[in-house]
Parts: sequence; C-alpha cells; structure tokens
Amino acid sequence: MYDAETLFNMGKYRVRFSGKHEAIYDYDTGVRYTYSDLDTRSDRLAWFLTSKLGMKKGDRIGFCATNSVAFFDAFLTTYKTGIIITTYNCLLREKELFSLISNEEPKVIFYSGEFAYTIASLREKGFKQEFVCLDAPCEGDTYCYSEIINSTDYEAPSDPGLDYEDIQMLIHTGGTTGTPKAAMMSFRSLFYNSIADIMGFQLSENDTAILTLPLFHTAGWNVFTLPLIMFGGRLIIMRGFNPEKVLRAIREEKPSVGISVETMYKAMAMHPDFEKTDFSCYRFLVTGAAPTGKELLEIYWGKGVKMVNAYGMTEVGPNNMCHPLGLTDIEGVRAKWNSCGIPAPFNQVRFVDDEGNDVAPGERGELIFGGKLLFSGYWNNREATDAIMQDGWVHTGDMGYLDEDGFCYISGRKKNMFISGGENIFPQEIEDVIMLVPGVIEACILGVPDPKWGEVGRVLIVRGPGSAVTREDIIKAVKSELSSIKVPKYVTFVDSVPKNAVGKRDLAEIKKQFGSPEE
Repeated sequence: MYDAETLFNMGKYRVRFSGKHEAIYDYDTGVRYTYSDLDTRSDRLAWFLTSKLGMKKGDRIGFCATNSVAFFDAFLTTYKTGIIITTYNCLLREKELFSLISNEEPKVIFYSGEFAYTIASLREKGFKQEFVCLDAPCEGDTYCYSEIINSTDYEAPSDPGLDYEDIQMLIHTGGTTGTPKAAMMSFRSLFYNSIADIMGFQLSENDTAILTLPLFHTAGWNVFTLPLIMFGGRLIIMRGFNPEKVLRAIREEKPSVGISVETMYKAMAMHPDFEKTDFSCYRFLVTGAAPTGKELLEIYWGKGVKMVNAYGMTEVGPNNMCHPLGLTDIEGVRAKWNSCGIPAPFNQVRFVDDEGNDVAPGERGELIFGGKLLFSGYWNNREATDAIMQDGWVHTGDMGYLDEDGFCYISGRKKNMFISGGENIFPQEIEDVIMLVPGVIEACILGVPDPKWGEVGRVLIVRGPGSAVTREDIIKAVKSELSSIKVPKYVTFVDSVPKNAVGKRDLAEIKKQFGSPEE
C-alpha cells in the first residue's frame, strides 16, 4: 500500500517544497499559476469527475484542445483518481479521429473553442460523451470548465489505491505511416521517464521551458514538461506556435532549456526578431521528431547555444538518448552533431540482427529497448503490441550503432531501407553527408524502382534562402564520402518535405508524391 500512498500524494509532495513557486505561466492569458494553485484546481476537477459524473479508476477523459493549464489540472488529477488521460490531435481527418475516440471511449471530452466544429460533428455522429468547453461561453454544454475549476463546493478526493503498473495516460504514436495507435503509459513508465530526464539533462527547480509542442504528442508531455513539474521547475505555455511570440517570450522570460522540432527552429531563425533575441539564457536546446541538419544547428551554435539532436519513441518514454550537455561545450557538440547522444538512465539498449542476435560493436543493427520506461502495450490492439514487443524488448524499427565513445547514430528506418544492386542502403547515412553541403537545409532520401539495380536513391533537397546549390554539388559530395552504390540517381529540389502535425516526415505522403523515378 506504500506505492498507492506515494502516488496519491505525488502532487502534494511538490506543494510541500514549492507551493508558492510559479509552476505555469499562461503566456496568452497572462495568468501565472503556483504549485498550490494546481493542487487546488486538480482537487476540484477530481471531485467533479468522481462525484458529479461518477467516474472511477480506469475511466478515460479526453482532450480536443490547444495547450492550456487544463491539461495539467487533469494530469495531477490522475494521481488522485486513477482516471486516465487521452489527448487527441484534432487536425487528423475526422474518420481517424472518430476511430480513436470510439476505441478509447472517454467519458468526458474537454475541448477548446477552436475545435467547436469538430465537437459538433461528434455530436451529430451520435457520440454521447459529456463535452466540456475550456473557453467561455460554453454554449450547448451542461458544464463549463471555468465553473468547475472555480467552484468552492467540493471535497478533497480519497485514495483510489493506485499501483505503479496502472495506466496513467494514453499517448498516440506519430502516425507517420498510418492511423496513430494509443500507447498505454503506466505511472511507472512516466515516473522513470521524468527521473531519466532530470538525471540526464541535470534539470533543477531553477529551470524554465517554453512549451512549443502540442500536448497530443509524447514530446510535448514528456521531454522537460512533466520532468519540470515533478522537479519544481517552471513552464511557459502557449496555445500554439508562433515564432514572433516565442522569440518575445525568450527575451522577456529567459527560459533555460527547451525542445522543439526542425520546422519551428527554422521559422524562428528566419524571423526578423531572431537577431535581436539573446539566447544566452539557454543552457541547451534539443531538437526532436526528426534529425536537424548541420546548417540549421550552426545558426544556433553561432548564438552560443548548445543545440543537439535527440532520439525518443512514444513506446519507450521518450527520454531514451541524451547528450551529456553539462560535460561538453559547443565544440564537443559539433563533433557529435549527427549523433542522438548516449543511452539515458534506466534504458537498456541493444542492436540486433534479423534473428535477434546482438551485432558486434560499431556494426549496424536494429535498435531495441528494455527497462523501466517501456509502455504497457497499445490500447485494444494486441496484434500491434505483439509485433513491436518481443520477450520484453521494444523493437524500434530504427537501424543504428554505437560508436567507440558510446554515442548512438541512427542510420534510418528498417522499413525505409532500400536494396540497390544487392546492398542495403540506409537513407540517414547519405542524408548526413548531404546536409554538410552549404545551402542545403533538408535532405530526404527514398528508394524508387529501377530496372537495372532494383532500387535507386531519390533525394529531395530543400535549399536555404538564396542558395544556388546544384545537382552536381549533391552528387559530388556523396561520391567524395560514400561508395558509388549510395550515390542518389535522382535529385529533386522541393520547397518542403511533407510532414505531419508533430514535425515528423509523413512517409506515406512522401512515397505518394515522390516514390517513382524522376521524369
């Protein structure tokens, strides 16, 4: 029962030390919330869900909303009730979104005004959930969130008897190749994920992060956000990403750590306010979802910021790899720029061949994970769970290796590997070379059919402003570093590479648009 008591009081422990400390600053509304404020708000929400709506441990609540303090009210409520949070990307096609909701059956869906049309569609389709608007006015709803959270007529929740293996959240996978799946994240997984982040990145209660990523994705929740809430740090939240607003917040609030994706960092770097924004407040910045090229990294290194690529996976935390940033300088970061770091605490890491045998050090294999951060399977999807989890190890589908210093390098997705002339070709290896060509800000390689070689490489190139890089420049760079079989046959210049809502490459759309030989 000690575990149950610990989980039930998890938020209270933080209040004990940090009750008057600012936890969240809602940049759009200008409202600041202390840890004591969050504790009281979550008590009120817990009472509403259990006493007013009769919900119990294991029931689900959903969010169709932009980032707001309500997500954190709900997160702390999970410790007090055992009610599971699930968050939705409302930019999905209705068919996909409605399928997820049907599968997970949340009893309440909290939504923001931006998605009122989506909620109306759900009602028209016969969904019977209780819908609660986070914004006023709350027309057509039985309850309004502001009334729930400001009510003085409530009682403190009672201990629901939690276990560390109970599910705390459902977090949807990136869905780069199909409909997202709901990964079941236990209290154990999320707890160890936060501790791994705190240890790996040396976080403290003095750290502040701007939340630029959406809370329907694991990076939004689990890289810095929940670790800082656990450790007494501070978050600045915004309803959506806007480069001008983020740069202004950096100047005003002096954040110390942060994570974003390449497209967001690129938008900030190209904004007129970038040059006048002092980044010396940052201890480091992390880029996720997909590797960021050296040219963009150099821009931030030039501002004195240690920016690094990272690796994470919804089903394993996602704090799986991190650079020892407290022990290195920008030159050290530059030397390992295309690495995603060393295995983070509590991660067991192996690289295996097709038969599941460990490969020799430095040899490429599939990256698999074991340890305390693992998820508990996919919600109502045993087949997909069995496909990814074998003998207690999660198979990532990513190919890579560790170098002599223990740093991990990702070569590319196993499924995206193509075979040319009988040789396995890993796109990431070629992309890393191309990204060193001046004027290239993104490179994406895929295999396309070829009558002689079976498959050959087609590379999509995004040039930087004013860049005059040519096909010949690309071919020359690859020939100088890699074998001839790895030189792409086709070079296609594009304005952008298709990506999904969380900044990952949309592989299905890329193959649809560019999966044939260039005409």
